[in-house]
Amino acid sequence: MKISRAHVLALVFGLVTSAVAAIAFDLLVLYPSRAPQGRGETIRVTIQKGAGPTEIAQALAERDVIDSPGRFSLWLRLTEGFERVRAGTFEVPDDATAAQVLEIICGPSADKGIRVTIPEGFRLRQIAQTLEESRVIGKEPFLDVATDKDRLAAIGIDARTAEGYLFPDTYYFSKNATPEGIIDRMFARMKRQYAEVAPNRALDRRILTLASIVQAEARVAEEMPAIAGVYRNRLDASVFPSGLLQADPAVAYGCEPHVRPKAPSCRTYDGTLYLRQLADEKNPYNTYKHPGLPPGPICAPGKEALLAAVSPKEHGFLFFVAGGPGGRHVFSETLEEHNEAVSAYRRSR
Repeated sequence: MKISRAHVLALVFGLVTSAVAAIAFDLLVLYPSRAPQGRGETIRVTIQKGAGPTEIAQALAERDVIDSPGRFSLWLRLTEGFERVRAGTFEVPDDATAAQVLEIICGPSADKGIRVTIPEGFRLRQIAQTLEESRVIGKEPFLDVATDKDRLAAIGIDARTAEGYLFPDTYYFSKNATPEGIIDRMFARMKRQYAEVAPNRALDRRILTLASIVQAEARVAEEMPAIAGVYRNRLDASVFPSGLLQADPAVAYGCEPHVRPKAPSCRTYDGTLYLRQLADEKNPYNTYKHPGLPPGPICAPGKEALLAAVSPKEHGFLFFVAGGPGGRHVFSETLEEHNEAVSAYRRSR
């Protein structure tokens, strides 16, 4: 039987198409998840800045992380994965799949150190706990330095502890980091952030203290200036003669382990404030008994809280209570209005 030229071409086209489809399926579907025969060792690989797919694949192949630089390079080109690759030194297991290798070299360089995120509003002991859990440094060595008044004074922290002077942010610390080095870096970042919100003004403990209270009270960043405005009004004797801030987070902070002397009511403090804590005059942070700002910051304020403390919103409110939508507060100008808002909040609970 005679086979026409058209039939031959169709057959060839079909075979070629099938072969291409098989190759594409292998490269794009099977290859990325195929594990090589590694020994489970971690290998350090350096990717140069500006490296393209070929250079990236070659760097990995030279360190025996991948066994086919041509295939890996082609896969990077087809998926455009190379556009996400970062320059730096990376620790890559020699038995990682191509997809796993790509994720590693698209992440932070191992040279940056251990990644640690300190959330806004964290207290010293929480910062210390996070550093220990991240295996950067032990909790107790950190707290020893963070409460060493002489050492703190040497770097410009005029306070009994570093509370409120360490900026909450994401850091990369080396495995050989020291408590002194960590505190120096976090304090330096606080000074930079403070300089941005308060240009040409010296670092002020009163501002840091107010910012820390605002940080502890606020659930919504947009409310921070308004909350700071309430406290500014309360600090104005002509507006609020008693000068009592009545800030619950400050009272609670007075029961922190490193606060000395220990107030009697703190012996029974379990995380919830009761009348015995609010009535304890021996707690120096009891803003229901002692007018004005407490002795120092009560947590690590973020940039929004710093800005709110530097530039509080001008208004006539003297009170606020939780109960607004989305974690917001209800603000009141008079005690009568405030009591009604408190009653409404209790009913809603």
